[in-house]
This record gives sequence, C-alpha cells and structure tokens, in this order.
Amino acid sequence: MRDVALHQITMAKGGPTELVRFAAKADLKKVCLFTATPLTADGKPMFAIVEPSGKTEFQSLLADHNVSIINAEYFPVMPETDVTGYAAALELAAALGAKRAVTHIHEVDPTRIADQLGTLCAMASDLGMEIGLEFTGFAKGCDSLEKAVKLHQAMNQPNLKIAIDALHLFRTGGTLDQLKAVDPQIIGYAQICDGPHFRKSVNYVEEAMNRMIPGEGMFPLRALIDLMGDHVDLDIEVPHFASASHFDSEKWALEAIAASKMLLE
Repeated sequence: MRDVALHQITMAKGGPTELVRFAAKADLKKVCLFTATPLTADGKPMFAIVEPSGKTEFQSLLADHNVSIINAEYFPVMPETDVTGYAAALELAAALGAKRAVTHIHEVDPTRIADQLGTLCAMASDLGMEIGLEFTGFAKGCDSLEKAVKLHQAMNQPNLKIAIDALHLFRTGGTLDQLKAVDPQIIGYAQICDGPHFRKSVNYVEEAMNRMIPGEGMFPLRALIDLMGDHVDLDIEVPHFASASHFDSEKWALEAIAASKMLLE
C-alpha cells in the first residue's frame, strides 16, 4: 500500500510538534506542516508554525519518530508582496527536510505572476525543493486545473509541480476526464478528502475548513487516486473546525487515516 501523509489541519491540536508525534503513533511516516502561516482578518496567525528558534529540536523530533515532511506551507503569490520575504521560512522548511513548498496564486497580473512564481521556484530550487502549485477557487490567479496546467507550461520550471486537491478540483468545475488529459509527471501531490456533491462554487470556504471523511461523500476518490502515478505524494487533508470547542481532533484524524488507507488497499 502507498504511503500517505497527514496534513497539519487534519489534526490541528498541538501544532507541528504534536502532529509529528501523532503521525508516528498512527504508523504514518510523512506529514505536511506550516513554517509560514496566513493571517486571520485581525492579523493573528491562522495556524501554528515550526518556530525558527526550535529548528534543531524539531529536526531531532522528526529523526526520533522517523517522520519526514512532504509539504511545507504556506507561500502564496500575493499582490503587492515580494516572495523574497519568504526566504527564512523556506530555508527553515529545507533544513527540516521538506520535499516541497506550497503556493497559491492570488496575484492576477500575468507579468507579476511570472516574475514572482519564477523567483519562488528559483529560491526553492537553490534549497533542493519543489514548488507545489495548488489551484483553488479562492486564488483568482490560478483557480482551475486548466489554468494550473497552462501556467505550468508557461513557467517551464523543472521543480514546479501541480497539486490535485479533491475538493478544489471538483468545486472549481474540474473532472476526472480533464485530469486524465494531464501529463501525470507534472503532478506532484494529491490531497484526499470528500464532499457531499459536485456543485461548482465561487465561495466554499466553510466547506474547505470542514471537509468530509474520505468515502463518506460523493467524490470518486478511488478513481482519482488511480490517476495518480506512484511518484505522486498523497496527503490526508480533512480539516474540521466547526465544533472545535467540543471536538476530539485525534479521534477525527484517526478516522480520516483509516478511511484513506481503505481507499488504498
């Protein structure tokens, strides 16, 4: 059976440190975590990050638990923001052994997208990392599979790979037939979750933060996974924040892990 990684927002309790410990306890060897975080509307960090001051301790934690990082988040291309400001967080991710850094394209100016994404790819390449281009309905510069493929072709960066998030694929109007037409070698990772329907949407933030356990919804996840080559990393991204005050996040994560493994058997 293929390895799967556990995303930090699937088991948000305790931040990156507890994520690593929990993943090892659940017999997983890979995780996705934050070394940089988006901010809330009032300017507060949205997710806990690995702090630069804790680099050495976190390196030991990963080694002691035999866990590696496939994706470090979050490095978006934004209007009026220079990606060189991510240098320290990218360097931390690389020092922790992260395979790639994740980006969304919120910038809409084509010239600036090319400049900023090219710079981000070069920074990652110098650190031995890939850039994972994740299309979402919330990132207007790259909000569909079609746009992601076109941008990938235009950039012609060898370390730039496309991400296939099940929710984002189907909520932005993507289909398995469209996915079949994509060169599998340009796909770097896929994120597993489920949803109740195939409705295309321009605003699905609430659903994105409260996803369904794989196999409990309508998404054709087995067929989607079958389209992913063996080189594609699989990531369990099934957040649930709606009832955080009385919610057992470890139990939820174990259910998501068990369901995802069933899909792969």
